[in-house]
Amino acid sequence: MIRALFGKRWLLGLLAAALMLQLTARATTAVAEDESVSLMFEAEAEANALTGKATVNDCDPSAGCSGGRIVGNLWGGSTLRFQEIVVPEAGVYTMTLHYISGDPRSVAIGTNGAPGDRFDLPSTGSWSALGTYELEIELAQGANSILFDDEGGYAPDIDRIDLAWSRDSGSEPGEEPPGEPSGDVYEAEDPANTLTGNAGVRTCKASSGCSGGGKVGDLWGGSSLRFHAVDAPKDGVYLLKLSYISADPRPIAIAVNDGAEETYTPPATADWDTVGTFSIEAELRAGANVVTLDDNGGWSPDIDKLEVVAVEAPGEDPGAADGIGDMGAKLESATFGSILVETYERGVQATNGVYRILYNTESGLAAYAWNGRTVAKGVFSTVRLERLLESREYGEHSFSMRDVERIKDGHGKGIRFAIENREEGLPVMKQMYQIYEDLPYFLASQSIESAGAAELRTNEMAPIVLNAKAGVDIGAYGDNRVLVTPFDNDMWSRYQARTINTSLNTNNYISSEVTAVYDNESRDGLIVGSVTHDLWKTGIAWSGSNDRLDKLKVYGGFASQASTHDSLPHGEVSGATVTSPQVFVGFYGDYRDGLESYGRANAAVAAPLKFERGVPKGVPVGWNSWGAYDSKLSYDKVVAVSDFFQNHLQNEGFSNKGNVYINLDSYWDNLTERQLKDVVSVIRSNGQKAGIYYGPFVYWGDNMEQPVEGADGKYTYGDIILRDPDGNPLPKVDGAYAVDPTHPGAKQRIDYYFKRFLDYGFEYIKIDFLSHGSFEGAHYDPSVETGIEAYNQGMAYINEALDGRMFISASIAPLFPSQYAHARRISCDVDGTLAKTEYQLNNLTYGWWQNGTIYTYTDPDYMTLARGGSFEAAQSRVNAAAISGTVFLGSDDVADPVAQQYMRELLTNERVNEVALQGEAFRPIDGDTGTGAADAFALSKKKRHTIALFNYSNDPATKTIELARAGIPAGATVAVDLWTQEKHPVADGKLAIDLKGGQSKLLVIEAK
Repeated sequence: MIRALFGKRWLLGLLAAALMLQLTARATTAVAEDESVSLMFEAEAEANALTGKATVNDCDPSAGCSGGRIVGNLWGGSTLRFQEIVVPEAGVYTMTLHYISGDPRSVAIGTNGAPGDRFDLPSTGSWSALGTYELEIELAQGANSILFDDEGGYAPDIDRIDLAWSRDSGSEPGEEPPGEPSGDVYEAEDPANTLTGNAGVRTCKASSGCSGGGKVGDLWGGSSLRFHAVDAPKDGVYLLKLSYISADPRPIAIAVNDGAEETYTPPATADWDTVGTFSIEAELRAGANVVTLDDNGGWSPDIDKLEVVAVEAPGEDPGAADGIGDMGAKLESATFGSILVETYERGVQATNGVYRILYNTESGLAAYAWNGRTVAKGVFSTVRLERLLESREYGEHSFSMRDVERIKDGHGKGIRFAIENREEGLPVMKQMYQIYEDLPYFLASQSIESAGAAELRTNEMAPIVLNAKAGVDIGAYGDNRVLVTPFDNDMWSRYQARTINTSLNTNNYISSEVTAVYDNESRDGLIVGSVTHDLWKTGIAWSGSNDRLDKLKVYGGFASQASTHDSLPHGEVSGATVTSPQVFVGFYGDYRDGLESYGRANAAVAAPLKFERGVPKGVPVGWNSWGAYDSKLSYDKVVAVSDFFQNHLQNEGFSNKGNVYINLDSYWDNLTERQLKDVVSVIRSNGQKAGIYYGPFVYWGDNMEQPVEGADGKYTYGDIILRDPDGNPLPKVDGAYAVDPTHPGAKQRIDYYFKRFLDYGFEYIKIDFLSHGSFEGAHYDPSVETGIEAYNQGMAYINEALDGRMFISASIAPLFPSQYAHARRISCDVDGTLAKTEYQLNNLTYGWWQNGTIYTYTDPDYMTLARGGSFEAAQSRVNAAAISGTVFLGSDDVADPVAQQYMRELLTNERVNEVALQGEAFRPIDGDTGTGAADAFALSKKKRHTIALFNYSNDPATKTIELARAGIPAGATVAVDLWTQEKHPVADGKLAIDLKGGQSKLLVIEAK
């Protein structure tokens, strides 16, 4: 049995040489009552057994390996077995593993033939730096064996193991310390709980502070922990306080009784030896309740305990439950084109014939109506200064017809007007509206103006707020949902189409930049989102019940560790006048039309990046190195890929008008400068274009004295990393420090690398980990007040440095601002497995609208076909990429015969490639999948309708589509499979398709 301590850098005391035993020794010794034992065993000892690719290698002298050697190449089914670990007594020993790993890697460790437990070891910083990892291991008296297994993946290099044991070690592992915990506390390791999958009781390191000394760990790969008797004295809302350990942010799904699972992502704790707490609200019934924690097939935190605290339900502000109040008699009216503005005794109304904005100057509340139906009511604005100011609390609310201003901009022709809110001693608050002729949306914003010379400072402005029962009512109640949009595509973030009837834990469902409030059955929907992204990160907080929203807050100033990855609050914006983000508000008969309209509205403010200087405008087609070779990229491998594509793919249909990109991802610097120049020449000689990779806003090292490249010794990395106001570096995210985009040294580094890339002849660049550039912090440029402001400065500098000479693909990046790249990856990394294809298609299901609006192309990540596990899954990866917008890149090892077969068969189908080269993302037919992906998508072009169907399970399934629901007119009789040309009949307006496990189909229906 092995118990994880998860210590990362705790070293044992001095090892006594007299106690070191040779691996071949079989003698055992009695241990006196006060004795302790320290033993050391070298990985490279001759008695050990190595299998697979594992080898004994020389260790970098600077690493300090004991004995100067190390066991490496533990990957692809390799093992290291310490054959004879001789210990004097049976018991639990502390094992310290000395290892080297330049990136986080896992290894399974088992004793005496028992199945191994998997451990995730952190990076040691580089492949020449030694680190330690601590765990507890149960050994028998005498000889034992310890097996290290890579489980088919990549494991660290192993230097040695140390074993320590003491008879006088205090409490036994797992023993509860003296005293009983107070309150309603439920220990995770309680035998009454049920554990499934890999989950097991593990011992906590004493310094971690786990109550009871134990925890439940290894919640991964389909594991769960169930508390069976969580007691509540009465029905009601309770606070569930979860004590957990997780050195990185990991999601966990929590279900109460027979309720639906809710997924939460507690923030990272300081390390794997530090307990943190995370609280959620839950409805419990009187008596015993069941609380289940599930990893959802991924990786979840270790759980120490669950504490249940009774809470009083917060008092509800009913708001303007019946509207905004009577505005009295009409006084005057004026027309501005097709827009009519009317004033009343106590208010104003403006309409363009599609919608009406009503504002009561007595109550200080607004209402919005479309096609004669009030959709939102009780709307006001807030700003946070020393306290929260609400526009409705001001004493005076006024409108003047003479202040109405005609406008003409990228949205169209219209008007701008404002409501002025005044109160003695408070800044003037203006609520501003822009209405356009014939459009179904308007723009709302807010400003505050200092009454004197004093400067105003705020980090939260909310132009649209309501707190009214049924304040948002879209008038359709079949399957009402609210879209939760992630800030970026990092950490495998997903969109969520959440039930509107959510009133608990709403801080976990703040949508970033945009949301849709819609009924999936009728598709009626209200779209709300920011269209300016120069200064603010915008959040949309909400709460709902009875198929309506009761609370809504659209605000600039959103910062969250879980969403925006910020460790600091949003930066304060200052000035005599401060303005909020501008917010799009529109109602549509099909929320999908609304989201596309929202995308176009953003493009009207900041147009997508133009294609210049001969950069091809079509969908990029080609290959990326990461999925194929990861960190093992080399000159010879790139040449082999280029030759394979030239000989077998690009002349067989896998190109776009002859354009093919061969792109070097991270670890391109494995190649020498001469090799980089030569490989570009080889790629060009094969009729292809070369691509490269860079992360301009991250630093992967720890040496703050390291000179910054291109800065001529003027700056070190300690100068250019982003810090908090006290001068401390921001915490690492994704293992990297954030670089300040406004620092001159950061800009010189960009110049240095990008000039090299252009001089070598690269024509495509993937820029990665861009979100780091948007973090809140204390920036070098004193005029920059927020993270997004800094991000804009950094991205604009990148565009200037590249001078329009490369195709720019933003990889991990915020959704907005969007004007700096031709393409943005719609999701995080996709490794080619069926599960990751489903993940990528979740992002298409709710993010397809970005394609052709804010970005020319949406990038589904590369197609690594050989990792699909089956031909069907590999084909599904191609289909998913083809319908996603798209950047159409393979990423397989061309030396792999299976990969060769799949590439030659799956990348050269003319009909499928034609779909991809359209560069248009398919729409989801339905948006009712929660955090999952839709399994049916459609694209209609004139009378040609293409349907994509997916089976994400490994079991056969039948998918049935109603053609009318897919937007296909009646009369179609047959659907044709684009891959096989097989014909499938349409009966009674429905199409039923049988799919194998992991299979998908692309089908074309020609309407009459």
